[in-house]
Amino acid sequence: MIFLFPHYASNQLNGVLFQAALTGSLLAIFLFGISGVHYFEVVAMKKASIETKRQLIRRGDLLFVVSLLLATAEPALILFTLGLTYVGVIATVLWTLYAVFLIRQGRKLRVG
Repeated sequence: MIFLFPHYASNQLNGVLFQAALTGSLLAIFLFGISGVHYFEVVAMKKASIETKRQLIRRGDLLFVVSLLLATAEPALILFTLGLTYVGVIATVLWTLYAVFLIRQGRKLRVG
């Protein structure tokens, strides 16, 4: 995204999409980190109850999935920011299919 900043500064890009792409990247990075902390707590807390550990794992899983969805939406946002609408639509369709796949797999894992 840094290579796009000069174009943003000179108003050659859609500023809203550029800021949305940067915000999505930022959120994805920090949510990955926060989910990792939750998983680390499960391992490090030897005396915690099973229910506490389950809650931490569920919260870590949720944060991880949200960050995956944000991170995989980035290519579409960048393409739209650059004005490459047709390729952006293809990236959005692929992202939507990925999101559906991820949700289905999550439900399978939760049940089984």
